[in-house]
Amino acid sequence: MKSVFEQIGKSPAEIEAKVQASFRQLFEGDADNERVCYTHGDDLAYIVDIGHTDIRSEGMSYGMTIAALMGNHDLFKKLWNFAKRYMRNNSGDLEGYYSWQVSVKDFTMMDPGPAPDGEEYFAAALIYGAKKFNCDEYLQEAAKLIHDMSYKAESGDVFTMMDRKAGLVRFSPMKGNDYTDPSYNTLAFYRMYGEACRVAKNLGALEGDCGAGVSAEEDVAFWKKIAANSLEYLKKACHPVTGMAADYSEYDGTPRATPWHDASHCFCGDAWRVLWNIALDAKNLERAQLAAAGNGAAVGVAGTQPDDVAAVREWELEEIRRTLNYFNSNRPYVADSYIDGSGFFREPRLATTGLIGMNGAATIALPEGDPLIKPFAEDLWNAEVPTGTWRYYDGLLYMLGLLACSGKFYV
Repeated sequence: MKSVFEQIGKSPAEIEAKVQASFRQLFEGDADNERVCYTHGDDLAYIVDIGHTDIRSEGMSYGMTIAALMGNHDLFKKLWNFAKRYMRNNSGDLEGYYSWQVSVKDFTMMDPGPAPDGEEYFAAALIYGAKKFNCDEYLQEAAKLIHDMSYKAESGDVFTMMDRKAGLVRFSPMKGNDYTDPSYNTLAFYRMYGEACRVAKNLGALEGDCGAGVSAEEDVAFWKKIAANSLEYLKKACHPVTGMAADYSEYDGTPRATPWHDASHCFCGDAWRVLWNIALDAKNLERAQLAAAGNGAAVGVAGTQPDDVAAVREWELEEIRRTLNYFNSNRPYVADSYIDGSGFFREPRLATTGLIGMNGAATIALPEGDPLIKPFAEDLWNAEVPTGTWRYYDGLLYMLGLLACSGKFYV
C-alpha cells in the first residue's frame, strides 16, 4: 500500500526527511518561536500551549503519540514521566484521571479535572508505545486507565468518563457535563481498547485493580458498544450537507452553546479533528479486513471490529467525501463556521495549519486514485511548520497529519 504522500509523487526519502525536519523544529527548535516541547531535569519533558501559557493533557498525550510513532523512546518516557508525576490524580474522587491544565511555572494543577481527549490519547499512546517499544508495562498502564474511563465508580461530583446512560464519552466526567464533544468520539481508539484490556488481562496485568471482576469478553463488548454508539451519534452530529460537526453537542448531536466558549455550537478548533477520527477508523477497519484475508501488506490491527463492518466503512467514506468535497468547493475555505456553512458570527479564520493537517490526514481512508487525495495532501505537504504564538495546537495537528499521510500510524 502506498502512503498518501507517495500517491502525490513524493519518494520515501523525501517523506522521511520532511517528517524528521518538522519534528525537529516543533520538538527541538528555537525555544521562543519554534518548539512546543521543553525538558526539566534528566527525565522529564512537557508540551506547552504557548498561546495560553499552560500545559494540557491534550498536548501531552499528542506528544506521546507522536513520540511513539516516531520511535523516540527517550522522549516518550520523559513525557509519560511528567504526566504521571504532575498531571495524574493519585487520591480522592479524581484518582486515576489526569488534570487537563497544569502551570508552566511550578507544574501545579490549575484544574485537577480531566478533559477526556487527554485520557483517550494517553491510552492510545501507551498502546502504540507498548507495541513500538515492546514494553508490556505500557500496555498494563493503558489498561488501568481504560478501566478507569469505563468502570470508575461515581464519587462526589466525579462521574464515569463514559456516560453510563448515553453510552458516549462525556464532555468531562465532572458533575454538570452530561453532553459530549464530537471530536472526543475516537472510534478507532475504542476498538483498540477492548483488545488492549484483553491482552493485559492475559498477562495478569489487571489483578487487584479496577478491572478485577470484569472479564476480557465484557471489556471487548463494552468498547464495541461504545464504538457503535459513537458511530450512530456522529451520523447525527455531522451535518448532512457540509459534513461539519460542532465543537460541543448534546448526546443527540444538536450543537451546544456554552457561556465560556462562544463558538462551541460551531465548527471550530475542536471539531477540526472529527474527520480524522472517522478516517483512522475507516482505514484501520480496511487494513484489518485485508490482514484477515491474508494480505501481507496490511500491517497493524484495528482491534474489535463491528459486526456490520462494510456498512460502517461505507458511511465513514461517505462522510469523508462529503466534508472534503464541501471544503474543496469553497476554496479558500475557512476554519470557523456554523455547521451548515452559513457563515460565522465574527470574521472567520482561513484554514489553519491544524485544519489542513486534519483534512490531509482524512485522505488516508480514501482508495488510491481518489480525486480528493491530491488537493488535500498537497495542501498539507506545502504547509509551513507552524511558528509563533499559536504553534502549539496547529503544530501538533500538523504533525499528526504528517504521520498519517506518511503511513506511520500503523504499528
